[in-house]
Amino acid sequence: MERHRHLVPRDVSSFVLRSPRGSYLLMLAVAASITTAKGTVEIIYPPYLAGYGYPLSIIGFLTSLIAVLQLVSRVPAGVAYRSHRAKRQYALALVAFGVSTIGFAFANGQGLVVAGLSALQGFAFGTLGTLGLALAIDVTGKRSVGASMAWYTAAVSTGYALGSLIGGTFAERIGMPATLGLVGVMPFIAAVAVMALPPLEGGAHVFDRGSGLRGLLASGARLDSRVWLAVVIVLYLNLVQDSQDTFFPVFAPGVGISLALVGLLRAIKSGAAIFIRFGIAVLLRSMDYRRVTLVAVIASALAAIAIPFSSSLFALFPIFVIMGLTRGMLRATSAATIAELRQEGRDVGLASGVYNAGLDIGSIIGPSVGGAIATAFGIGPMFQIVAGGSLAAFLIVALATPATRQAAGLAKRHTIGPRPIAEGGHSG
Repeated sequence: MERHRHLVPRDVSSFVLRSPRGSYLLMLAVAASITTAKGTVEIIYPPYLAGYGYPLSIIGFLTSLIAVLQLVSRVPAGVAYRSHRAKRQYALALVAFGVSTIGFAFANGQGLVVAGLSALQGFAFGTLGTLGLALAIDVTGKRSVGASMAWYTAAVSTGYALGSLIGGTFAERIGMPATLGLVGVMPFIAAVAVMALPPLEGGAHVFDRGSGLRGLLASGARLDSRVWLAVVIVLYLNLVQDSQDTFFPVFAPGVGISLALVGLLRAIKSGAAIFIRFGIAVLLRSMDYRRVTLVAVIASALAAIAIPFSSSLFALFPIFVIMGLTRGMLRATSAATIAELRQEGRDVGLASGVYNAGLDIGSIIGPSVGGAIATAFGIGPMFQIVAGGSLAAFLIVALATPATRQAAGLAKRHTIGPRPIAEGGHSG
């Protein structure tokens, strides 16, 4: 027994230190736990407020407050990110997220308390999204960025799906406040797990981001053009698909499509997105993620353009499958574009903040832009105008520089895959 004692890790930290793969798996588990809690909150929050007599206008305002604070947190969190203190930053944000979630369980619907908790929830979750992506990239190290980011986005998506199931089921059985209190414990457990991660390899990199607004603007101007391409990809994705999600249920009855069928199609789309997030993690070990980006952008646009021409399940089924597959692909490959910068020693913290802000902005303006165009031209043409215009905007940015042309898959093929062991890379 004595000679085998060294094989038994003393604690979680020693196990993680022995296994780089274990560090990454732990990061995936943390990411999934965060979105599980968030998905639960998203299901429960509106009926929780309604149960205390809040009017619909205030429910809408408070829900928007969370989204706005998420957006506000993105760039400051990215600017604050430092590899050598990332674990502490992330753990602190997890604690804030846990406090805001558990707080709802004890707020008893009091207006000022609920508003304060909502603001903290939004800022904490936005910070977690930014720091989490940057931290996952640093933990990934020299692994294949395409496959690593595919697994990361798959973990995020899985957490949301689990949260939706937990929120609805537990709220009916133990009540909404108790459910919020229960899932609010998860971020605290995740914070302990994060502190078990080993020191990050990127800790030696120190980036001069200046100070104040002028320093922030200067740092933003120095960002690699590939960051802006990744931002345009997620803006494109949310403009096309969020406008479609918002207005397809309005469009459908007018062409003879029942709301039951709309729900089925939405489920098919979500299922395809979750499926491909896992499948593409394997696919991107041997394929260039940048070519996948180009194919997915074009396929997504063509699918949206085809929607007004279809009014049967047999025709719409493949369209919604394509929409789901491309959504999963683009979330993975756009994150991989950011992750690749880390391997070149660039500022992944600020890049993550800007990238995640693009996600929020796209979600906010997608339905608004879609509504304005639908008012002027009709819902069917709106699908086509938004898709065509977004594709054109993507191509303009993609063609702007040699770096963006290569990152968008428009230049000579450059295969991204696991580095040879001789170069110090990892195969997994």
